[in-house]
Amino acid sequence: MKSRAGVTLLELTIALAIFSIIAGVILVELTSDAADRRALQNAAVRLQADMRYAQRRAVMEGRIIYVNFYAEYNRYSIYYEVFDPIRTVDMDVNLFSAGFGPHNAWNETHFLPRGTSGRSGTIALRNGNLEVQITVLISGGQVRIGDILPLTTPLN
Repeated sequence: MKSRAGVTLLELTIALAIFSIIAGVILVELTSDAADRRALQNAAVRLQADMRYAQRRAVMEGRIIYVNFYAEYNRYSIYYEVFDPIRTVDMDVNLFSAGFGPHNAWNETHFLPRGTSGRSGTIALRNGNLEVQITVLISGGQVRIGDILPLTTPLN
């Protein structure tokens, strides 16, 4: 009997087809995850910039500036008083939660004329199966963006 060395054209074609399908599935997953990560990072940076804007405005104008979060509408507002909004922003990602004050009971914080925050807490943003938390600290009114992490319980 003659042993054959190598592969036939049919075997090579089947192997390439299987490899292409697997590579395509992996590429689609990586691309969508990268897009979700980029959108989440952009939203977190925008929120951080708006919070710093509210802080600077409170110092410059010598009055309290509020930032209120509406998770059910994926929106937040910067305002002087309830009926005097400065800016309202609709978010491109999910505003999952915002908790400030004792036991995270309030969905708003404010900046005082001296630049500090009236309440500390966190805001959670989600996109796809990723989440990032933004933390507001009372001392100095610092606004920090955490790491983007995968959700332990994916969104549907």
